[in-house]
Amino acid sequence: MRQWVIIVIFILFMPSLVAAPQPQLKNTHPEIYVVKKGDTLWDISAVFLNNPWSWPQLWQKNSYIKNPHLIYPGDRLHLIWVNGKPQLSLKKHLKLSPQVRVVRQPITSLPGYLMVAYVAQDKLISAEALMTQPQILGTSEERGYLSIGDVLWADQSLVPTSQWRVYRLEQDFVRTDEQQQTEKTAITAKISTLKEIADVTVITSDGVTSQLQVDRFQQEIIPNDILLPLLGADIQHDLSFSPMTPPASLSATVLGQISGYSYISNYDVIVLDRGHLDGMVAGQVFELFKPGAEVQGKKGQYHYQTSTLLTDSTQLGTVAVAQAMVLRPYEYFSLAVVLNNQQPFKPGVVAQAPRS
Repeated sequence: MRQWVIIVIFILFMPSLVAAPQPQLKNTHPEIYVVKKGDTLWDISAVFLNNPWSWPQLWQKNSYIKNPHLIYPGDRLHLIWVNGKPQLSLKKHLKLSPQVRVVRQPITSLPGYLMVAYVAQDKLISAEALMTQPQILGTSEERGYLSIGDVLWADQSLVPTSQWRVYRLEQDFVRTDEQQQTEKTAITAKISTLKEIADVTVITSDGVTSQLQVDRFQQEIIPNDILLPLLGADIQHDLSFSPMTPPASLSATVLGQISGYSYISNYDVIVLDRGHLDGMVAGQVFELFKPGAEVQGKKGQYHYQTSTLLTDSTQLGTVAVAQAMVLRPYEYFSLAVVLNNQQPFKPGVVAQAPRS
């Protein structure tokens, strides 16, 4: 009977144990904020909150704000209190004119150049996907340098007039998981970063290969470069996510920076070793922690690590170095952008749910 009582109590209180951290209002928060051109959801969140990733809790129960991506420059956000909790109400700004029709763009989570570059276009490719994508064969003249208007060939039949972007494989990232229940069998996933090389348009196809024309290029196109479809201008649905808190149980490791730099800093795009199969969702915000210093020596003779041979060492607590917002999850990996970085750091830091 006592066991059943404990179970019932746990079920009743379980929601409070897993509840997301409450929004922490800044002491300097405004009562009214007028959205400006160039604002992002992250910018506005940081105006009101010390923990911008809790932004959804300010608007999710508010009947005036059904979708944060329908907030436009000129709109007025009013901070109100409902049952002792802060919420935002929205007053739309409408400018009527019988002569001029102004098309306003809704705000996005982050600056447009980050969103379009890393959300709308592929930057990672798995080994499995690599085997199915068309690749460059070369030119009939064996030319090494191509300019706009030149013609080359691909190894698959592609739809005439369709547009494609040419990429080159840059670096590989590998994820290995240890499965305790299955005799510690390692499950490995591999993914590669892609570097933009050129844009091409399909001229014609013979059913086996395709003839392409160069529309734009950044550097020399070579055989074996990868082709991926070039997305159109209507990508707003890919940009529609807002900052949110991930589950406390979800954590990841920063494998590296997508451009291959040794050090990582603000607004750099990083690769995490967890993907949508693990629960990663675009918009989730993680805190990044590096290991604390290691102290060696005996009592009264402590000093920072100077030798790897000494065994009497103490690892100090982790140090928060930045936040990172997930931009695009793949199956086993994710792309995220670094935010609020205080100093450059190296790959290997741990991404965890923000602490209350």
